[in-house]
Amino acid sequence: MKKVLIIVDTSRNTGRQLLAGAEKYIRAFDRWQVHTKPPEYLEIEYEIADNLNRFDGFFICDAKNISRILETDKPKIINYIDEKNSPNAISIITDSAMIGKMAADYFYSLGFKHFAYCGFENIPWSEKRLQSYQLQVISYGFEKIYVYNDSSTYLDKKQPVIEWLKGLPKPICVFGCNDDRAIYIMEACKVAGISVPEEVAVLGVDNDELVCNLSSPPLSSILLNFETAGFIGAKLLGSSMRDKILDQNINVEPVEVIERQSTEVLAVEDKEVVSALIFIRNNFHKLIQARDVVEATTLSRRTLEYRFRTHLNRTIKQEIDRFRINYIKQSLAKTDFPVYQIAQSLDFTAAEHFSRYFKNLTGESPGEFRKRMSETE
Repeated sequence: MKKVLIIVDTSRNTGRQLLAGAEKYIRAFDRWQVHTKPPEYLEIEYEIADNLNRFDGFFICDAKNISRILETDKPKIINYIDEKNSPNAISIITDSAMIGKMAADYFYSLGFKHFAYCGFENIPWSEKRLQSYQLQVISYGFEKIYVYNDSSTYLDKKQPVIEWLKGLPKPICVFGCNDDRAIYIMEACKVAGISVPEEVAVLGVDNDELVCNLSSPPLSSILLNFETAGFIGAKLLGSSMRDKILDQNINVEPVEVIERQSTEVLAVEDKEVVSALIFIRNNFHKLIQARDVVEATTLSRRTLEYRFRTHLNRTIKQEIDRFRINYIKQSLAKTDFPVYQIAQSLDFTAAEHFSRYFKNLTGESPGEFRKRMSETE
């Protein structure tokens, strides 16, 4: 039986999800003698370092004081914040380019014209998310985003972030590089007397549900598929301990934006477009068409289509499809509902028609998407 040392920070969602995925693999397909490290890492660093030869492999997530483990040539899974190279390591890496793009696309879909970012200084993944976010915003025709980078977590009225927020044009959206930064911005808004989401809409990354739901207002966040990464990582670690050591990366993709109150706003000044968007949001689960949306306004079809393209760069039908596809993806990724049941919830009379609809818009069938998002690949 292989001995594996697992060092995971279970106080955060990333660590809990990675561990949950690894546990599912171990229970179903393998048997390891698992060793864990107590929270007081610094106090027992030397004890672990002196006994590395006892272990056949390592599973590490954002732990501190593990330099000796990183240097060993034994198989290891690493989700390490400093992104340092390590021999014989299978690295779990978040797809920061896709994360930044998803954030920009989401805010743009809400009609925002002003975009901002809050990240950490000198942290590679934060910088990558900023770059991708900025490129996508520029691709929509906007010339500037407002950036605030530092590593502070303490707020008082003298903090520069307060003045930065006060000086931003409103309404504006702020993308936090993770949930911590997003909540930092919301707390700063409270100190500054700025309303969230009416003046500043805020989006984070990681979707740590305890953190997001306890914030005030509840924080919208990008969900990352860490449980699948944990499952795949454990599978590859098992293979590396038995056979040839694998040298590859596990890419953690963003799944979707989990919407909560911090972004529950439509940044469109056109009242007719807002009325149409509210109608779509409340009725997308029905088989509504563009003409139904038009009837919810006082405009003609031609005029409303023109205003949709002007404000959202989408047609009415594309906006209906966007709501439906987001709902379908969430249902496939987060529930065990059969495809026919999800189809019925959207008023589709046949699962085959539903599957064709999904594949035409996403490039993969519902089953293929669910398989990719699941812990069994």
